[in-house]
Amino acid sequence: MQRNHRATSPKGRLIDAREESVSLPSNTTSLRNGSDENILLLDLDNTLTDTRRWFADFILGATAELASAMRAPTSLINNLFAEVATTTTLHEYGFAVEEIACRLKLHRSLSYKKIEEMSEQFWQSFAAAHQKIEVYQGVHDTLAQIRSQHQDLKIVVLTDSPEWVALERLSLTGLLPLVHGLVAIRTEDPKLRQRGYRDCIKSARRRIEAAQEKVNKQHLLLNMSIPSTFAKPSSAGIELIAKRLGVVSGQIIICGDKDTKEGLAAAQWRKQSHLHANQARPIHFIRANYGNHDLEHPRYLELASHIPSLSGGKGKDIPVVPVLSSLDRFEQLHDAIADTLVSAKRRHAVA
Repeated sequence: MQRNHRATSPKGRLIDAREESVSLPSNTTSLRNGSDENILLLDLDNTLTDTRRWFADFILGATAELASAMRAPTSLINNLFAEVATTTTLHEYGFAVEEIACRLKLHRSLSYKKIEEMSEQFWQSFAAAHQKIEVYQGVHDTLAQIRSQHQDLKIVVLTDSPEWVALERLSLTGLLPLVHGLVAIRTEDPKLRQRGYRDCIKSARRRIEAAQEKVNKQHLLLNMSIPSTFAKPSSAGIELIAKRLGVVSGQIIICGDKDTKEGLAAAQWRKQSHLHANQARPIHFIRANYGNHDLEHPRYLELASHIPSLSGGKGKDIPVVPVLSSLDRFEQLHDAIADTLVSAKRRHAVA
């Protein structure tokens, strides 16, 4: 696998959306480059970056350390971490330690300052581990080639990771300059009743904002945080991106490792567009098979036993979704996109 490096990026326009609706602000018109442009939506984790085993190793190690600091069984901390992840839909929720501490009622035996220190230590460990994350082989070269050969294609990362994590991950791996946009999940402040947690939350919020600010993202055409209700398999994120970029009749290609997320989001988009426009707008799902190579790894299975959402819907009745192509290597994405766009142009010419 390729190891990554930091990369600088040229300056450009930046749109930072904080509203929860898909209504367009007045400054969005600058992004409307033409209704016939195409969009490539890329999942981040286990599509661009090899995240699964890395995440399992980090969380299992970090929760063990947290359990020791909180003087609680590791199994209990893992279960509470899973509860927080399920409630927030974020596996890397920036206030996870505060939430766990509150559920354990640690504020009755420890100072809030001590809880704040535990949180800081947890995320320092995360930052150190984050340096080791890797991308799949061929990702950099393939993205550069796609951008060079398809000038009418906008590449946007659509991820269910928190915005601050996604920005840092793309920056650390040198992928940020290769994409036109990022749409990720907004990290909301926790609603903890105890007034003493306010300083802890303020400290954590400063850390999150600092992580976002240190990333050079000025070249991005699109940088948006969306509510967790827009997470895949909802098609709301796709709808928002299409509106922001002014794409009406162009092709939309979404690539990810999960039928239960990217596949169902594409199917929902197709269904919704047919209901509203009386015709299905073109969207194609490409499955990243290579991203599922370590689903049976012992460390990941151990973590998934605590967080069922990590299992990817195994054991459930999953609707069959149309798959344009299945990739065994990321490099195959180049040809899949080329074939799709050429076919679309031929159909348009005949029409």
